[in-house]
Amino acid sequence: MDSPARRKSTRTRPAKPPLSERAVVDAGLRVLRREGLDSVTMRKVAAELDTGPASLYVYVAQREELLRLMLDAVIATVPLPALPAPSPGDWRERLAGLITEVVHALNAHPGIGRVSLGSIPTGPAWLDLFDRILGLLLAGGVDRQRAAWGCDLIALHIGAVTYEVGAAQPAYGAGAGGPGGPDALQGALESRHAQASIEERLAALDPGRHPHLAASTVELAAGPAAARLALGIEVLIGGLAPS
Repeated sequence: MDSPARRKSTRTRPAKPPLSERAVVDAGLRVLRREGLDSVTMRKVAAELDTGPASLYVYVAQREELLRLMLDAVIATVPLPALPAPSPGDWRERLAGLITEVVHALNAHPGIGRVSLGSIPTGPAWLDLFDRILGLLLAGGVDRQRAAWGCDLIALHIGAVTYEVGAAQPAYGAGAGGPGGPDALQGALESRHAQASIEERLAALDPGRHPHLAASTVELAAGPAAARLALGIEVLIGGLAPS
């Protein structure tokens, strides 16, 4: 006959929190930051939640949907600037600051920016973001068709910049507790330069064959990643702005 002590619960761990779409997304982001995008599988996310993969499909239909939800969750952390008053005012500065914040938010989760390439994100936070980007362009007097196409160019630029950080991640460890945000951008630049031995390759150029590159070796390798990002954003906005 069982003693009262044996009849007590043998649970040694606290009860698991209930599953939800948000819990699955948060678990996916933890796996991403720790191990990188390619390691975000339904099996690993389930293990993160101490459950089986089958239980996740109640909330997320497949891995691709999970990645899209993760992308949108990161975008949702970026505060949206107010639209300027009727006078265009500082729309360029607001737009440049917003794009920069989006890049840094995505780079804090290296690899997630890749999800925005190849298919068009349609999550609520992404739509909120680009509605605000479009509104800033229109407030600056950009023609509506030009502004609409400009949104596509801005999305591609964000995706390309953050893709490079994700691609460089294994070399400098951003996904395993390494730097995120602005530091991730700088780390990726230094990693690419080191992998290509860029300074040595530029110094060895033949001025007869590549006169302009050979004359610009210092400039080509110079500058922090933040300045390069700012230039790209400035060129994008300046090219879209009315003359």
